[in-house]
Amino acid sequence: MTQPSTTEVEALLAPWPGPYGGLPPFDVATPAAIERAFGIALERKRAELRAIGDNPAPPTFENTVEALEDSGRELRRVSVVYQVFASTMGTPQMREVEKNVAPLLPVLEDEIAHDDALFARIEAVWQGREAAGLTREQERLTELVRDRLKRRGAGLPPEAKKRLGEINARVASLQARFNQNLVTDQDGQAVFIEDESGLDGLGEEQRLAAAQAATERGRPGTWAIPNRRPAVWPFLTQSTRRDLREKVWRMWTMRGDNPGESDNKPVIAEILKLRGEKARLLGFPSFAHFATANRMARTPEAALELMTKTWQSVIGPTRALVADLQAIADAEGAGIRLAPWDRLFYSARLRKSRFDLDADAVRQHLELESVLAAIFWAAGRVHGLAFRQLPDAPVCHPSIRVFELSRGGEPVGLLWLDVLGRPGKMHGSWQAEYRAAESFRGRVLPISSVNSGLPAPRDGEPVLLPWEYANVLFHEFGHALHMLLSEARYPSLGSVAVPWDFVELPSFLNERWLLDHELLARFARLHGTGAPISEELVTSIERALRFDRVLTLNLDFLGGAIVDMRMHLLADGRDVDAVRLEEETLAELGMPEAWDLIMRVPHCWHSISDGYAAGLYSYLWSDVMTADVAEAFLSSPGGLYDVETGERWRRTILSVGTSVPAEEAFRDFMGRDPDPSALLRRFGLEAR
Repeated sequence: MTQPSTTEVEALLAPWPGPYGGLPPFDVATPAAIERAFGIALERKRAELRAIGDNPAPPTFENTVEALEDSGRELRRVSVVYQVFASTMGTPQMREVEKNVAPLLPVLEDEIAHDDALFARIEAVWQGREAAGLTREQERLTELVRDRLKRRGAGLPPEAKKRLGEINARVASLQARFNQNLVTDQDGQAVFIEDESGLDGLGEEQRLAAAQAATERGRPGTWAIPNRRPAVWPFLTQSTRRDLREKVWRMWTMRGDNPGESDNKPVIAEILKLRGEKARLLGFPSFAHFATANRMARTPEAALELMTKTWQSVIGPTRALVADLQAIADAEGAGIRLAPWDRLFYSARLRKSRFDLDADAVRQHLELESVLAAIFWAAGRVHGLAFRQLPDAPVCHPSIRVFELSRGGEPVGLLWLDVLGRPGKMHGSWQAEYRAAESFRGRVLPISSVNSGLPAPRDGEPVLLPWEYANVLFHEFGHALHMLLSEARYPSLGSVAVPWDFVELPSFLNERWLLDHELLARFARLHGTGAPISEELVTSIERALRFDRVLTLNLDFLGGAIVDMRMHLLADGRDVDAVRLEEETLAELGMPEAWDLIMRVPHCWHSISDGYAAGLYSYLWSDVMTADVAEAFLSSPGGLYDVETGERWRRTILSVGTSVPAEEAFRDFMGRDPDPSALLRRFGLEAR
């Protein structure tokens, strides 16, 4: 790797140049410069930490907790560029950098937590908080910083701290390897089709995409279905070739589960064992107990109880659906026993016959640009936001766009939109925070991003989205709103720090605006003619969505979420065979053989990441709260666009971050605790 110049490195360390308090220098970053700047920034933060811990003055909130919050600004800036390049620009050089850099930040976090002098000062501020007259926000920050350090081992004996540091560094390295293995499978695998009859059932766009994919892989004149969801799911839905559907399904479902260097099973096993050891060192019986202790659920048993009850509510309707799909196959003379690779195919036929819903007809009304315009329009109606594109903002790829968000003519934040797929980009969709809002050293504007892997347009043609992908963009933008509308004084009290089973509430709620008839009539226009979507098609969509239910009320999600919690309950230092546990759990639960998981263990990044480990249930927990909040909006005089309800939502939930405990914030909005029956009530399952 070429050595970076001093100028390149300093550009990543320096305060960001440009308007809005600075813009991240994505356009000048290189993998080599990122790695070098990261190392320098780490050492500079270490120096700042030593100065705080060694301060001879008595500990106060300002010279200890606030000073810690203010430290490491260079490292924050470099980390943003590193994370963006690692997740969206995964070149061989960047993957090598990721291997080197991934363990470094956990090491620093452990050093902070294991610094006895620093922790003693924080503990002194906490114990003296009443005498010092701290504000509520100052007290909340002190509490969370103290808790964060204790969860990383502050106050433990030296040997335990040393071992925790080793565990955290190793887990970080394994997480990077897990993700790289998925990228390897995603970029390197495809099902090739030699004969055009293998395309039977596919639409013209899927045929062209398959031809292009084969050409890109050095096989012109053939067709390829790459191991990416935008290619796999349409094929499984449309292809009449059952033999090829099975091949594509097996390729897709076996991501991370193939022998060889990209096999994630040994990676998972080691992570689970290390997590179990970590939990025991910190005084918890398992990693699941450790993970849930600072979430709304509080215990893994509470989360499992909710998931199990929900499973029992939906297993009957799912078995009935399997019977309906089998009946369609029988009526067509297929002569098959329904298998997982048949589910999407016959589900599309059922929707067409039962709801007169043609998924491709829906897709023809959902151009990417119109969906983005709808997202912005809804945010304008609900929150008074205006959006302005910034064509000169720095980006790391030309397909990325940047927008200013303002309220009443005053900028409130910036949004990076990176929604098109490319080689080396992490699969799936996600939101990221580039800079948190803050005001304790002067007002700082937040910066967020929405990321996805939608297929890039060909020859000037628009990108047409299945309903699911349009919904995902509304979802991720809901996360972005949560970050961009934060008014927390300190970054550590921002929206990204809320409990992990609360974080999906704003994103799930934002999906509801996509279902609004007024929004659809305005933005869902037929490609080629501009004709608005018909009320009949909207009604068909609504009926089908009620029938399909949200993700968390389906066995393909619930099974994986239960597996996630059970395997982390076993993570107490023992060896865990996660794939075997997955098989045993699904058999015990009675998963129909025609069903499969949306996230199997070998490719479930959520279970491997720190945030969602033992936390897949969070989606269900948040869905329950979302259904409750949606009822409050819909029962208001203005419905989803009710001004008073929207302002209360912004003021009590979106703007407070975690400066207010999640339970309290919810009660501030609703006036009570969540109603667990709201989600089942939405889909008519409450009586089951």
